[in-house]
Amino acid sequence: MTGWTFFFVLIGVVFLTVQLFRVIDAIEHPRKASRRSAAAR
Repeated sequence: MTGWTFFFVLIGVVFLTVQLFRVIDAIEHPRKASRRSAAAR
């Protein structure tokens, strides 16, 4: 059970880190970020 707990905590930390860097990137380069999100959709 401890292994699974660590596994899910690690996934959560990685997910939050990726979201954090995406927000920072969007703040620093708003035009590039808006183009990228429009292209992804």
